[in-house]
Amino acid sequence: MAMSSDSPDRQWSVSLIQTKMIPPRLPQGCVQRPPLLRRLRVRETRGVTVVTAPAGFGKTTLLTGWSKALSDQKHPVAWLSVDGEDDDPQQFGAYLVAAFSRTSEDIAWQAQRLLDNDALTPISTVISVLLNGIAACGRSVFLVLDDADRLTAKPVLSIVSRLLRYAPENMHVLLGGRTEPALTLSQLRAPEKLMRIYVDDLRFSIDDAQSFFDQTGTVLLDRTSVELLNEATEGWVAGLQLASLSLSRGGDAARLASNLAGTGSGIDRYLNDTVLAHLPPPMLKFLLHTSILERLTPALCDAVTGGKESGEKLVWLEEHNVFIRPLDETQDWYRYHALLSDALRRRLVRQMPQLVPLLHRRASQWFAGARLWPEAVRHALAAGEIEQAAQWAENCAMEMLERGDPYALLGWIGKLPPDVVQGQLRLRLAKAWALAFSLQPTLASREIDIVTNEFNQMRRDDSDMAEQAALAEINAVSALIASMCDESERAFELGCAAEASMAPVAPWVKRYAQSAQYFGLMYRGGFDQILRMWNVAKSRVDYSQDPNYSDIYRDTVYGHAALVHGELPVARRTFEATFQRAEEALGSSSTGAAWVAGCLAAIYYECNELTEARKIIAGRTSIALETTPLGALTRHVLSAARLLWRDGEMGSALAILEDGRQVAISRQWLRLKLACDAETVRLLLDDGDVTKARQIANELSTSAPMMCDERMGSAVETWTYYCLLQARVLIAEDRAIEAVALLERSLDTVIPTGLRCHETVISVLLSRALEQCGASERALVTLGRALCIGRASGMINSFVDEGQLVHTLLQRFRQVSEDVSPAEAAYIERLLAAFDDLDNSPPVSLRPVKMVKTSSTILTAREFEIINYVSRGLSNKEIGRTMRLAPETIKWHLKNIFEKLNVGSRIEAVQSVLGLGIGQKAV
Repeated sequence: MAMSSDSPDRQWSVSLIQTKMIPPRLPQGCVQRPPLLRRLRVRETRGVTVVTAPAGFGKTTLLTGWSKALSDQKHPVAWLSVDGEDDDPQQFGAYLVAAFSRTSEDIAWQAQRLLDNDALTPISTVISVLLNGIAACGRSVFLVLDDADRLTAKPVLSIVSRLLRYAPENMHVLLGGRTEPALTLSQLRAPEKLMRIYVDDLRFSIDDAQSFFDQTGTVLLDRTSVELLNEATEGWVAGLQLASLSLSRGGDAARLASNLAGTGSGIDRYLNDTVLAHLPPPMLKFLLHTSILERLTPALCDAVTGGKESGEKLVWLEEHNVFIRPLDETQDWYRYHALLSDALRRRLVRQMPQLVPLLHRRASQWFAGARLWPEAVRHALAAGEIEQAAQWAENCAMEMLERGDPYALLGWIGKLPPDVVQGQLRLRLAKAWALAFSLQPTLASREIDIVTNEFNQMRRDDSDMAEQAALAEINAVSALIASMCDESERAFELGCAAEASMAPVAPWVKRYAQSAQYFGLMYRGGFDQILRMWNVAKSRVDYSQDPNYSDIYRDTVYGHAALVHGELPVARRTFEATFQRAEEALGSSSTGAAWVAGCLAAIYYECNELTEARKIIAGRTSIALETTPLGALTRHVLSAARLLWRDGEMGSALAILEDGRQVAISRQWLRLKLACDAETVRLLLDDGDVTKARQIANELSTSAPMMCDERMGSAVETWTYYCLLQARVLIAEDRAIEAVALLERSLDTVIPTGLRCHETVISVLLSRALEQCGASERALVTLGRALCIGRASGMINSFVDEGQLVHTLLQRFRQVSEDVSPAEAAYIERLLAAFDDLDNSPPVSLRPVKMVKTSSTILTAREFEIINYVSRGLSNKEIGRTMRLAPETIKWHLKNIFEKLNVGSRIEAVQSVLGLGIGQKAV
């Protein structure tokens, strides 16, 4: 996915509104509320305070005053004023991180770095990194979410719940809203630290009301008049403000108190009588015209009203206390009080309905000129200009796409009316890219099919360069989607078509087309051709020095091709260089780093560098499962399982394979599923469980052959996993003759494709089967072929993991082979030494297992039971059968367990509760 490196002078323009992250200025004559501030002060850390009251009771003022008091004490305070546009996980997460960045760079710099450079990183990971930054800062940290009740979408509520549940001890969260936030606050880890402030707590006392009138200075009132007004308004500060404005014009307190007693049902009338009716006509007109805006700045107001003195008008309104509040110290941005803006909009629609579309059209044009596309689209839609909204939406979508932000893009498109999206080729094309980038291959395929059909219907002139450019991009994204669907032959054809086009397309589009060609050639035995293309690409100026996802993806596919073709030194150099670039530019918790880490771990493991393999893969499993493409994820899961198996943690190894299997099922990745099944069978047989291994083999025998046998391309690798699985079970059942036939057939399929690593694994297993059949001479010949490839590649553990029989065969091969070269002899000695190291290594599984301290307060007894079964490697179906529950019920329980433990996979749940695994979570 491309980022800004293709356009270094271009900045991300779907901008965050800075004033949303600044506490509003305290109004003139603000009444201090010492009792409320004292209540807040006793809950300064590791707690949640909820302030709920209808509009006009001063909750924002209270939160602002508390925020200022904390800031004066040098505490970091992050502020976010929530609005309806924030009900999107990516946007809300971006605002959340930016709010903390504003208050303290050392808290949020790592999370901000991920958001800025690695938009593919799941927002849950970003939040975890943010919480780590808060915990590490060593100070009390505060977050204020004003109008938090506007958040209603489940993904956004999940972010807030995660934030509250896993808030470190030095963090306090304050939530303000007109109603109760849609959060299950009772499920917090420490519910006793939850404090609520309701409307009755916010009502002004008579002393508060007296202070209010004394500080406004508009009129002097005796105690009796203050009591009358405060009783009439029931301590509602907005009502008192209305009273102050009315009395400043000579009103009578007693009569006003009588009139104000019903303000709750007639706020428009009282605002009109008390505020609007007394304004100069130009000011009232200004208020009505600008009421369509959520926030106001002079230039925007000038554009909407057609005037030139909006700055002066905004200042005048503030000076005359007309329910307006500046949002920043420089008074560049303002906001009307919710009561006033709601009343003004109703009056505008009632009195001048024909003017409303024009005002929204002007606002849309201004926001478009400022490249604030979401606001431009919103106002264009309100103006009824669907085509213009579609154009703004397309501009927004393409900027999101070039930044490489598929989740925000999909959320953005999802907010648009269907008639805006329908028929917009570029918008639909952007959606197809985003679905591919976010690993939703089925939806991506469906979308690109629609786009292709629409394009073919509207094509008019094959010589038109714009149409040719669109076709090239359609072919490129189709090639990427074919790759994500594991259709290597189709990916190759489409990649070639996109690459062959002479039409101008973005460099990152070309890079994805090249990656698809690499993927197709990988299973055609064409590594030499891949290498030539790679060298040409490296020499071109389009190869960015700053990592972006199109580069990282192409590097990963190239390195993976080298790996499966047995070019391990080439693959290692490629992956190590790419990993370093990704970590330096994107961060250690980034998706880009996770993509490469699994492949590097596979190489380190194969070369018997187990410490390096554990180090690079530790803590990256959840992000890999969520974001990593098929080939890299396969390497990650298999490597992690082998490392756990080597450590004696059989159950954890089976658990991570089940994680991989579940991802494979959800994304319809048969190759990953069979890889996990094959490794599961290998582990079961190593543990002596032939019955369960046979059950898996039987289940697959009815479906796998028809899906991958005799097919070319990447299906060859899928078929290889199936043959290895079946052959291992046959060998364990003393049916080696059948295993030999199956493996020889598999070898005949693999050799033409150049998949030399698979050729080696098949040959080693075939030598075992031949030895079991009594064909010892053929066994040594087959082993010799495997040794020839293995020595050139540096392979170690593909031999060692096959067990003692291969060790015996290696010793015999060394004794009976007369023409073994010194290099070959040295390689055999390395293999035998690796066997000896394995035999002499201590049993890691004997280390003590400790429960996590907090687990007993988080998980129920049933959830503990499920985790225990998960730690033994049981699948959902097997756990359900044991507990007499449906597999879907087990899946539901696991989802709850993951949420409670703040993990994203079975293996991390096991690590969290039982302390098992290859490494702790990085975030």
